Amino acid sequence: MKFPTKPVLSAAAALALAACAAPLPSVSPSDKEQIVSQPSRTHSISSRYGFAETVSRLQQAVRGKGMTVFAVIDHQAAARKAGLDMQPATVIVFGAPKAGTPLMIKDPDFALQLPLKVLVTESGGQVRAVFNDTRALLDGSGIAVADVENSLIDAAVLMVLIEKTVSE
Repeated sequence: MKFPTKPVLSAAAALALAACAAPLPSVSPSDKEQIVSQPSRTHSISSRYGFAETVSRLQQAVRGKGMTVFAVIDHQAAARKAGLDMQPATVIVFGAPKAGTPLMIKDPDFALQLPLKVLVTESGGQVRAVFNDTRALLDGSGIAVADVENSLIDAAVLMVLIEKTVSE
């Protein structure tokens, strides 16, 4: 049996275009104030080292703390393979199953937040390490700040590690 595909696809395309043309929901001034007043969900620290050395130093620092580097994703290389050009951008994916597993047992949905990641990027000759505020990752989860204090998922501990690594 043959199914009519062209009319269905045309209708789907028309619906998709109509959705794109729909007006965005309005945002009240109080909503805007709340959005602006929320703390940054990412931190960005300038590196005194070149791009490749910053990536290398961060991997060494993570491993030096007994953690595992699960992946290193070179977005610039992937862009080149796709015939595109972009600034240097590498994401280091890291963590420690011994620390993360109890958190995921306590709140299985927290697995979406782990492992941790740090982006190293370069723009305008400036190399930066960018990472999520781990306290913001805890928002809406069943994990309390006390559950992660003094571990690398603690925002302050992670920030100190990254800052020392890229600035000393």
